[in-house]
Amino acid sequence: MKTTHTFHFSHYGFTLIELMVTIAILGILAAIAIPNYNSWLPKARVNGAARELFTEMQLARMRAISENNNYVITFNTSNNSYSLYDDEDNDFATAGVESGELFKTVDIDEDNRYPGIEYGYIAGNNPSGNPISSEVAFTGTPPNVTFKPTGLANKNGSVYLIPSADIATSRKDRQRAITVLITGRVRLYSHTGSTWE
Repeated sequence: MKTTHTFHFSHYGFTLIELMVTIAILGILAAIAIPNYNSWLPKARVNGAARELFTEMQLARMRAISENNNYVITFNTSNNSYSLYDDEDNDFATAGVESGELFKTVDIDEDNRYPGIEYGYIAGNNPSGNPISSEVAFTGTPPNVTFKPTGLANKNGSVYLIPSADIATSRKDRQRAITVLITGRVRLYSHTGSTWE
C-alpha cells in the first residue's frame, strides 16, 4: 500500500501595499504626536524640577525635627542651583555657609536634569495675592530658609521656576511656585495662566 503525503504551503507575511499603508499611518501619527510632545516637554520638566525642590524642602524639615538641629536651604540664582546644609551647630544665622555642613547641592539644569528650566517668573501676583518681586523671595545672602527642630521655618518665602522660553513670551501657565510659611508648611503651586492652584 502506497501512502501519499500532501503538503500545503502557506505564505505568511505582508504584501507591499499593506506595508506601505502601515508606514503611512505611522507617519501620520508621528506628525501629530511630535508637536504635542515638544510642547508637553517643558511642562514635564518644570513639574519635575518643582516637585524635586518641594520634596527636598519637606525632607529638610523632617531631618531638622528627627536630628534635632537646623537644616538650611540656600538658593543660587546665577548658576541655577540650591544647596542643603545640615547645620549641626545651629549657627547659620551668624556663621553663614560652612563647607563641612554641606549635605548636597542640586543644579537644576546640569547633566540634562531639567534642561531649559530656571529660577524666574512672569510679572503678576504670588499665590497669596501680593506682587512677585524676585525669583527667590527669601531674604539673606545667599537667599535661604532654615527649618528648625521644632518644625518651624525661620521666614516666609517663595521660589519660582519656569521654562526659559516662557519668560520671553510671558507665558504663565507653566510657571511653578514653592512656598514656605513660618509654620514650616511647604506648598507647591501651579499657575493656570490666570491664577495659582
